[in-house]
Amino acid sequence: MDIGKAIYKILSDNIAVASLVGTRIAPNVMKQTSPFPFIVYDVNSEPEGQKDSVALLDKASVMVSAYCKTYSEASTLANYIRTALDRVNGLYVGVNIQAINFQGYDDVFDDMSGSDGIYRKSLNFDIRILNSFNNIYSTNFDGVDDYVAIDGISAVLDYTSGSVSLWAKTETTTSNRAYFSSYIDSNNFISVSYAHSANEVKVNYKGGGSTKTSSTTDVIEGDGLWHNIIATWDESGLLSLYLDGVLKDTAASLPTILYSGFYVSASIGNNANSGQYFLGNIDEVSLFNVELTASQVTTLYNDGLPYTVAADTGLIGWWRMGDGGITGNPIATFPTIPDDSSNSNNGTMTNMTSTDFEADVPE
Repeated sequence: MDIGKAIYKILSDNIAVASLVGTRIAPNVMKQTSPFPFIVYDVNSEPEGQKDSVALLDKASVMVSAYCKTYSEASTLANYIRTALDRVNGLYVGVNIQAINFQGYDDVFDDMSGSDGIYRKSLNFDIRILNSFNNIYSTNFDGVDDYVAIDGISAVLDYTSGSVSLWAKTETTTSNRAYFSSYIDSNNFISVSYAHSANEVKVNYKGGGSTKTSSTTDVIEGDGLWHNIIATWDESGLLSLYLDGVLKDTAASLPTILYSGFYVSASIGNNANSGQYFLGNIDEVSLFNVELTASQVTTLYNDGLPYTVAADTGLIGWWRMGDGGITGNPIATFPTIPDDSSNSNNGTMTNMTSTDFEADVPE
């Protein structure tokens, strides 16, 4: 959880604050060459990002300081800051704020900073955060025969318009690996995979034996890092691939999937046809029956920190890949990967054990 990013988002989006400081808002310290006025914020106590249990409510405090050349300007900016933050609630960059409460001012005149001195007016706030999302576990795949079957999603996945989002840490490999696949037959499927020989993350959309591909050669294999991979397809025939919030490639004129029914099978960690078993960890897999916009992709990436997608439009499946519910056991009950959307299309771990749940997540 990054409360600082939420504070930055609220302040930078406020018209009155931005009219005085523009984008001169920074955590902890501002560079010396920055012109006045500017804002510095300090999160004094922040909940830990990962826990061994799920708390319903967290608390934190933050001090936001207005630095100005005159007392009048400092007072005006402080008033703007208070108005922007006090009693705010809602979801900001993945932080679900129940309430921000103003606690008081501190005034400081620093006459050592220049001939005219600098006025700093600091505001103290308490913040209450609803912690309905807490990411502790991911699922490890051995690259031999591990996969999670999510066949129940096949009956609701739309092959004319949709999206898949997942987080993956891809280990060094000598063969191709699949992150996700939904399969009708060898001539009709959608898959998101890693092609070792070409060093490509790619999405394949195959219909009637004809394939369209969007891909990127950004190095992710064996780098020890988590990456967010999002693929989208739409009714206009556009296939898009995003990596870590950035659009990497598109392909137009998608072929028509020659099938009048639903997908036959779907899986996480292989190609849904008993091959390309994934080697590494996968976390926070979500499926949608709508094409995610570029703005929605940015929100999902959230600067490298997954957040809850429960209220997102078009959500048809959300697999936390090891995390349990908000109450009770914080870890999933093997071999079930719960679907935390409203559709109850639970996944089943196949050829796996409970030790494949690992406390290794994007943070």
